[in-house]
Amino acid sequence: MEIADIERRPADEPKVTTKDKILDAAEELFAERGYYGVSIRDITRHAGVELALANYHFGPKEELFRHVIGRRAEENSSRQTASLERAVAAAGGRPPSVEALVRAFCEPMFERTMRGGPGWKHYLQLLSHTANTRQSHGFLAPMNERYDPVVEAYTDAFKQALPAASPRNIHYSVFFLQGAIVYALAETGAINRQSGDLVDASDFDAILDRMVPYFAAGFYALAGRA
Repeated sequence: MEIADIERRPADEPKVTTKDKILDAAEELFAERGYYGVSIRDITRHAGVELALANYHFGPKEELFRHVIGRRAEENSSRQTASLERAVAAAGGRPPSVEALVRAFCEPMFERTMRGGPGWKHYLQLLSHTANTRQSHGFLAPMNERYDPVVEAYTDAFKQALPAASPRNIHYSVFFLQGAIVYALAETGAINRQSGDLVDASDFDAILDRMVPYFAAGFYALAGRA
């Protein structure tokens, strides 16, 4: 059995390696079913490769999950950081507005899930599903290691935008915002049903335009509370 995956494809199309197939399948299934709802056998069957190849390339499921999280994490976290940096630069030496920070936090993820293709949609839904898991589980470590610093940077920026607010209430506000993002990225379709299709769960442009004023108002309201 060959470890390398060699396919016949047109010369202008990049070859999809066995590792890519496994990562793509794992990303999709973890996003749909969660970490505990998927076995290595499920993943290799979905990828159309031998079970032994997953063990060869990645080892146990927790290590495969680490690779799935890590594959897009650098680009994803870098875009989140760059979005914050643009908001800071646009403020011209003053702290960015709360509205600008909410938009900066949400927009990169919403843009990728809407226009980045199925791979990015699966990845962001995976992050959404994983964020809804109790933090005591060890397999969450690679995600937290990658993304906690990004959340901390935005939290610090909100503190600067609202210097009179208690740090506790800033953390509450960021937590509520993260919860809304997680639910939106899951695209459950509940809002389509509840609104009689007046609202589309996949229209992230419309969601963003409403989340910015909604959550900015919440930040300002909590900033005035002890």
